[in-house]
Amino acid sequence: MPDTSAADHATTPPSDNGTWSRIAWGLAGAAGTYAAVKGLQAAVRGQLPAPSTLPPALSVRARAVALPGGQANYYHRPGNGTPIVFVHSFNAAASSFEMAPIFEYWAENTDRPLYVMDWLGFGRSDRPNIDYTPDLYHSHLFAFLRDVVETPADLVALSLGCEYAASIGMQAAPMVRRLVLLHPTGLGERRGPAPLARAMIRSADASGLFELFFYRLTRTASLRDFYERQVFLRKEDVPDALVDYAHVTSHARGAHHAPRRFVDGSLFLDNVASDIYARLYRPTLLLTPADPARTVQQFDMLPDVLKSNERDLSHRPLPGGLLPHWEHGVARSTTLEAIEQFLTD
Repeated sequence: MPDTSAADHATTPPSDNGTWSRIAWGLAGAAGTYAAVKGLQAAVRGQLPAPSTLPPALSVRARAVALPGGQANYYHRPGNGTPIVFVHSFNAAASSFEMAPIFEYWAENTDRPLYVMDWLGFGRSDRPNIDYTPDLYHSHLFAFLRDVVETPADLVALSLGCEYAASIGMQAAPMVRRLVLLHPTGLGERRGPAPLARAMIRSADASGLFELFFYRLTRTASLRDFYERQVFLRKEDVPDALVDYAHVTSHARGAHHAPRRFVDGSLFLDNVASDIYARLYRPTLLLTPADPARTVQQFDMLPDVLKSNERDLSHRPLPGGLLPHWEHGVARSTTLEAIEQFLTD
């Protein structure tokens, strides 16, 4: 019988066996990791409540309306006169609760109709696994003002919510009487992560890892740490109620879908400072921190924006951090006073 060992060795290098073995082990490991991730996803999802069953963010009646993309939750206090619509921000744990101190102040001190809505994907609104885009949210706010509020309103918006409120104020001006933009985004150079980081976030979302990371990111301790380091100027100013509700609202079924688009920067509007803020033609008050350096936001473009539209834009610096209405003392009172004075002139 001929000896074929030399030929076998010549046509099949020894290293190939090792290479394919490593690939096989790698694939097996990846399959095992994938299975583990999916198992953890199923376990986590099984413990999460439906968004509509979360405790109400406000003490007034919660209602629902069908808007583009799904069913939206909103709160309404009936009244007389020009309505005020409060627009919360976008973040990992956003909801109408962010606007609670301002809403409660107006509820106690005016008879005007008041509205607060939960953006689709946040709060008690539906949180489907869909493509959350600026166009979707623009149509969401437009439809809410047209079909629910039905009359020109004053809009009081927070952070990234300001970009959408201002967009409506420019593109659908008959629906808006005045705008209050509390710490608006889009006034700094920093606009979301770099392209590579965005790609990694999307990859993590496709694999299921982002969902697991999200629930770790929104643990009570993690949320408190974020508020202490990047939102409030003093640790002692962070309210327990804000942290607690942020944890509750970020642990509902589908809670990770919309925040993923916030984290990867998809929800920021292009050139909002020059194309929207600077071109507004409704009376608009911009409120920004007197000392923004210790917060996560930047406002470097503010002077140029104000200079370019002196007729319709006014500005007032506020003490405190990025949620001054949640602080005690002068930060809260100054914020509430500034908003009230502007909307009642």
